[in-house]
Amino acid sequence: MFKKIGVWVMSAALVFTAGCQPLGGLNMNQAIENELKTDTYEASLSMTLQYDVGDTNALFESEKERVAFWNGFQLNVSSLKVNRKEQTMSAKGSITAAKLNLPFAVSLDKDVAVLNVEGANKPIVIADWRTNELTGLSHELTMYDDYWFYRLKRIMKEFRLADQQEVTNKAIGLIAKNLPNAASLAVDKKTETIQGQTVNGHQLRFDVSGEQFASLFRSMFKNVALDDQGLRELAVVIYDKFHPELKELGFAEELFQDRQLGTEAVYTGAKAIALYLTSETGGAWEQELLSQSKLKVDAFVDESKQIRQWNAEIAMQSPPGTEDGIRGGKLTVRMDRWNINGDVKPDIISAKDAILYEDLSNEDNLRQVVKPDSAFYKLLKEQLRITEKYLYFYIWSESDLDGVPAAEAEGTEAYPAYNYNAAYISGNNTAYVQGKELGEGLGYKVTWDAGTKTMTIAGSQTEIVLQAGSATARVNGTDKSIGAPTVLKKDALYVPVRFVAEQLGAKVKTEGEESLYSIEVYKP
Repeated sequence: MFKKIGVWVMSAALVFTAGCQPLGGLNMNQAIENELKTDTYEASLSMTLQYDVGDTNALFESEKERVAFWNGFQLNVSSLKVNRKEQTMSAKGSITAAKLNLPFAVSLDKDVAVLNVEGANKPIVIADWRTNELTGLSHELTMYDDYWFYRLKRIMKEFRLADQQEVTNKAIGLIAKNLPNAASLAVDKKTETIQGQTVNGHQLRFDVSGEQFASLFRSMFKNVALDDQGLRELAVVIYDKFHPELKELGFAEELFQDRQLGTEAVYTGAKAIALYLTSETGGAWEQELLSQSKLKVDAFVDESKQIRQWNAEIAMQSPPGTEDGIRGGKLTVRMDRWNINGDVKPDIISAKDAILYEDLSNEDNLRQVVKPDSAFYKLLKEQLRITEKYLYFYIWSESDLDGVPAAEAEGTEAYPAYNYNAAYISGNNTAYVQGKELGEGLGYKVTWDAGTKTMTIAGSQTEIVLQAGSATARVNGTDKSIGAPTVLKKDALYVPVRFVAEQLGAKVKTEGEESLYSIEVYKP
């Protein structure tokens, strides 16, 4: 989690493309080993993404918007501070996207990742390691499959960062010793000025594309498949660190009850994958993925075998003849590093008064926290569409819904299935959903008065009061006919979906095959 992601990519790219055999006085194996042992550093970082765009007429509107957003995306970090021992990191810089420029600061510690951005009047929590999830991620996952989301969440709660790093280091070490050098690799002695300091070392340059990529990968997988000792050492580390998680996934669970059998299973699986990728059939993906790819790197490694500079250009192109959509793209990355293994103290942002990123999906919260005339507001509202809501209610027959026992209707922690997204069609052809789930799902506050059997759905500009059994609703103080009465079932108030949704600024989809078994509610 706090692994130096950018520098890990640097190391991995050097391993996969340059190789690790000594050349020109530079031992890249030693440089990679030193990188994995680096605890602290400071850096500057820049990244630019550029697309080669063809005819976009065939693209969906959402795809056109994504292309417009990411084409020309720039990240500039003037100050990056990493302290791996303390598991802390901070960065200050700016993001340019969709013709918007956003100065920002972000920090990560053992508990949370917090963002300060121009236009917001308080910090924003974008990740919480205590719950092991990115804020807002749960909604995106549960739209598709509640069961696997809850299972994954339980696994992640037991996921250990130190163990992950040990497995990663072992895997990179295995790859590093088994990859030959790229034919285009060149190494020269050089002196660079980094952060005002004169540094002696070696410049490493290579330019790899197409078939060269595929050849390097095939050679690497062949060497790994034949490295019996290295594979077994990796298998032992994977089993020792993650066998509870391997059992939790439910694949051949009985094997992972026994260390010897479990280690052999991991080893056999890894060897089989390496052998398959060495074969012509297995290597087809390499040809398809890498044939139109190109990587150009200019790196600087100092005399103590530390990676100090990194300039990379990664380009991918669609097969010849492709004229529509995105035909290719180029990612350019530059990083300078200093104060390696020195006294580095990241600038940690307090989360005391912060708001969760997912809470900004509520229109009222967004307006209170982010200035409506700011670039950040425009990014969230118009580009990322953070306040958009999609709700899905699955249609039951009313008799089946009435027959579900209360305990089953409420669902379980592992698979909360029924009551929150249940809908039914009444005898007079009115579609009903739960008022609480509809109101809260659209970002409104919902309260229930058990004494009067009255539900209130309220926001900054809209308030709807609904009473069980009544066909009249009070909207912003004015009585309006619903068209059909609300219905109380198992202590849940079901409401006519179209009336309530439209009063809250949402639309109800009633066309298409999906409408036969589900009701879709959308709020822009």
